[in-house]
Amino acid sequence: MCMKGRIYTSQKCFNCQSPLKYIEGRGFLQCETHHEIKWTGSCIVRFGRTHTKRFQTVIEAERHLTYLRVQTDNGNFDQREWAKNQPLSFLSLRENFLESKTRSGITPKQIRHIKHVLDLAGQSWDTLQIKDIAEGEIDDFFSADHGISNKTLSNWKTVIHDFFVWVVRREKRRSQLEMPEFPEIHFNMEMKTIVSIDDQQAIIEEVKRISWQYNSRIWLGIKLLSIYPRVRPGELLNVKEGHINLTENWIVFPQPKEKEPKFIHLLPEHSALIKEIRNMAPAMPNVYFFRHLKSRSGVNVGGKFGPKYLNVWWKKACKNLGIESVAVYAGTKHSTVTALGKIMSPEQIKHNVTGHTSNAFQRYFLPDHNEKISATRMVAEMQGDQHLNNIKSATKKAK
Repeated sequence: MCMKGRIYTSQKCFNCQSPLKYIEGRGFLQCETHHEIKWTGSCIVRFGRTHTKRFQTVIEAERHLTYLRVQTDNGNFDQREWAKNQPLSFLSLRENFLESKTRSGITPKQIRHIKHVLDLAGQSWDTLQIKDIAEGEIDDFFSADHGISNKTLSNWKTVIHDFFVWVVRREKRRSQLEMPEFPEIHFNMEMKTIVSIDDQQAIIEEVKRISWQYNSRIWLGIKLLSIYPRVRPGELLNVKEGHINLTENWIVFPQPKEKEPKFIHLLPEHSALIKEIRNMAPAMPNVYFFRHLKSRSGVNVGGKFGPKYLNVWWKKACKNLGIESVAVYAGTKHSTVTALGKIMSPEQIKHNVTGHTSNAFQRYFLPDHNEKISATRMVAEMQGDQHLNNIKSATKKAK
């Protein structure tokens, strides 16, 4: 029976210049007339109409041809494994995966995290075909000393697991690829360092003292994070002037983590406070509200605050007060929610304060609008900010 695939060479018989023929399983090519002429050097494997590969010796070519025949017999032969652009290599697939994640609309920070993890894995896997990366290779990667905590390693595992889910889904029928098993990574969640409401307000007042003349929006941003735990720092910094409606007292966040736009309803005194600060440096609707008002090295006027900018000022205030190891996110949102736990039920906090259980657009409007306003009023009164109390009194008198 004639088996698929052959080995060829451009070398001719030294005596008659006839083509040399491959002799199955013998490790050489031979002249049909002059049997003493044998060739074991450079040659080409041709397998079907699409697969061609060069080798330095007939022995190497023979091993490759045998492998292709076994793959074909088992139904596993895939010409893409041998294409020049290597579409089934880890390198090609991880680049495609990153492109798909970028198109999905996730944040640049998430994209950078995914790329970082896949780049690290690629140091060992980029030259491998995806089917050659199994439990052993995955275990070796996660058991290596990366100098990170198990919590971070677990986050890496999530990235690589998502990558394999994506690959298996698209290659399952063509390559019969199976999902590999991943090792268990155990870790204990660290307790977030929080502060009391009194300390929180002392820090925020210190932020105001050291930043108000420089840029009052620094203090305002931190203050709003402490009053409206529904909002994340990244979402707040994405707010533009046009996202703030001080007539109807709300702010829209067009690109939150929940994927759908969400709103917070402002108390009247908070609207008045935002208006006071906005009037100091008015701008067009498409300009970021939390922006730099002065130019300095690496910062342009009108540029949006960086992701760590509020935390830098928060840390300065903490240092001035002798308070250590608390970041702006934990010191605002987590601290406020923890304090509210003494006067509100967990379900009330979830629904009306943090919004963790709400993804639907209408959940930020009636019928629960009044409950959310009541919850915000409770936070404001618990914090007892004098500046806001003065604005509240002035607003009532004006009405």
